[in-house]
Amino acid sequence: MTQINQHHSLQEAHVRITCDGNAIHLDGLPMGPDTFTLPPYYQSGLYAIFHLLEAKVPAMLCISILGIWRETPETKDAPFFAFDLWIQNDQREGFYLPMESAASLFSRNGIPYYHQPQI
Repeated sequence: MTQINQHHSLQEAHVRITCDGNAIHLDGLPMGPDTFTLPPYYQSGLYAIFHLLEAKVPAMLCISILGIWRETPETKDAPFFAFDLWIQNDQREGFYLPMESAASLFSRNGIPYYHQPQI
């Protein structure tokens, strides 16, 4: 039997978190969107990142963070690991923040950054 992806767990899901400075929306939660809320330290970290970027990016509407959601007893307190940060700056345009900048913002604001080491 061939193993398709040795690093992907059935307990993982790709989740997108969108923050517009007033609300946070989660897409892709394995248990459904109405059954879970982010821990308060994630929420405050996301709002802090939004407001820091809002001061630097004219006409920014929202930020969108894609990451890995892991549902295991070990990750109960930190179930989400971010790996990119998209800035939407009007109805049709936006851009990804460079990985180094995104990782720094995540680190300074209490959001774990996902990094798969090279094997």
